[in-house]
Amino acid sequence: MTATGEAPAVTADDRLPSRRRPPSYRRRAWVAVLVALGAIGFLLAKGLGSATEYFLTADQAVHQRATLGAERFRIEGTVVPGTVTSAGRQVRFDIENAGVRVAVVNTGYPPQLFQPGIPVVLEGYFSGSTFESDLIMVKHSADYVAKYPARVRQFVGR
Repeated sequence: MTATGEAPAVTADDRLPSRRRPPSYRRRAWVAVLVALGAIGFLLAKGLGSATEYFLTADQAVHQRATLGAERFRIEGTVVPGTVTSAGRQVRFDIENAGVRVAVVNTGYPPQLFQPGIPVVLEGYFSGSTFESDLIMVKHSADYVAKYPARVRQFVGR
């Protein structure tokens, strides 16, 4: 009742339960959806970006040395014959690609297929003009397998 003694007017909208959500609820839902989509997009871009770039070739890495800094990455090149020297667990050699040479120091044991003249992928970082590596992966193609089937069988165990 009001001060005049009359009952407040009841409209049809007052009798029906509210089906509309407050505007703030809708806004929060859209913000949450946009944040979730943004996060998924970021993760996909980051994951696919690193997956598509398995390694840099030696010439690419030398040209990008300033931007790479001390960041770890993978570099690919062919071991230059006559440059491999080892002392204990350390192996020094050069790799080359497209006429660009990179001096490498690897700490650890190289794989059994490691030798001059074969392509390798190394994991590590630049320290000055030298690539400091702790992992050597021998990269061999079908041509290598066709050329040296006995050697491949020996190491694969077939």
